[in-house]
Amino acid sequence: MIKIWFLLVLLSVQDGDPLIYKGIMGYDSEEACLENGALAEKFMMEMEMRKGTGDERIIKMESFCIPFEIFESKKPKGPEVGA
Repeated sequence: MIKIWFLLVLLSVQDGDPLIYKGIMGYDSEEACLENGALAEKFMMEMEMRKGTGDERIIKMESFCIPFEIFESKKPKGPEVGA
């Protein structure tokens, strides 16, 4: 088993959907996850502002890095992959 850090961003918009969530990706360290969490929050906030959501409503956003163990997978090699 391999431990990853899964990035989850939660978003709530006043007078809108009560909860929107985006699972972003798994990272090999908590530090990498936290760094990307801050970037993801900034990007998502910019997207909401472009849609005009943030101009009229309050947006609450928070990201979490959740430790999770996954199974190690072995990638097939050779030209027969996908054939």
